[in-house]
Amino acid sequence: MKRLKLLLKLTILPNMITAVFLLLTSIKAYAGYATVLIYHRFDENKYPTTSISTKVFEKQMRYLKENGYNVIPLKQLINYLENKKEIPPKTVVITIDDGYRSTMKAYRILKKYGFPFTIFLGMEGIARYPAFLTKEELRILKKDKLVSFGNHSYSHARFARLMVKMSPEKYEEFIKKDTEKAEKKLKKLLGYIPKIYAYPYGEYTKPYIEVLKSMGYKVMLSQDPQNVDKNTPLYLIQRQAIVGSWASMKHFRLVLNTEVLPVISHKPDIGYLPENPPKIIQVKIKNPQIYKNCQIYLTEIGWKRAKKKDDILFIDGIQKLRKWKNRIGIKCINKKTGKRATFFWSVYTK
Repeated sequence: MKRLKLLLKLTILPNMITAVFLLLTSIKAYAGYATVLIYHRFDENKYPTTSISTKVFEKQMRYLKENGYNVIPLKQLINYLENKKEIPPKTVVITIDDGYRSTMKAYRILKKYGFPFTIFLGMEGIARYPAFLTKEELRILKKDKLVSFGNHSYSHARFARLMVKMSPEKYEEFIKKDTEKAEKKLKKLLGYIPKIYAYPYGEYTKPYIEVLKSMGYKVMLSQDPQNVDKNTPLYLIQRQAIVGSWASMKHFRLVLNTEVLPVISHKPDIGYLPENPPKIIQVKIKNPQIYKNCQIYLTEIGWKRAKKKDDILFIDGIQKLRKWKNRIGIKCINKKTGKRATFFWSVYTK
């Protein structure tokens, strides 16, 4: 009898340890990142590249609810990032840019599911042009605790492109005046100035970032299509655009299940390229041994298999770039989780 009990202990204990290990491994595989979704228009078929049908939008919100996703306010994600906290599994943040009137269609669906969301207001059009939210609609929205707001500039200009058309002094002055103009109208319509900012067109430069920081903005959001983790800088919070062909349920599920590739450094840096073409595109990543099938992306050439040297992944032999704007990205497969992991940033040519 004693031998039987001892045998059971020796059999059960390792199995319990294995089970606990597998459970912890499983939890870790899904932890550590948040998906920040960005929408623009709803049921506006005239603008297919920036719109989504409310039928598909509701299907996506129902998917989040039924599959246990934790939809949190943007301010809660900011708290995670400020304090370098590990982000819980299945975390999602919902944002809507511009402030078109069709936002009210999304609002009714989001309210139905009890999901918080942030609207980044393009202030020139708000309460002025027919396509944008009215004063009365803003009053309805700002009374609801599910709704928060952010600054999306006044003019919705292509600020990155303007950098090479102005002197550094005039460029900084333009950004400052545009932001102040937006803040004045935000104060008038909302009663306060939200100090979070979404770059128009998702385009940013280092001087642009620095001017906003000097004006008290420490949280800025781009449209680089990747998820965020505790190491994401507050001035470059990436978002997944759910618009046009990217509004499908297939793409929606894909972005929810894409990890953040742990990039330590990359070349070239964000903003304008010091030379065209760049001699090399390279990324240094943490724990390279757990990743496979790595590819590097450049808008003009698409995805290319990455070369590898130690913890550096790179491509070279790049042709002169013709486009003004290029997005650079890298994607790998995590051997442990089987999930895709990505990292993106934007560069420009003069």
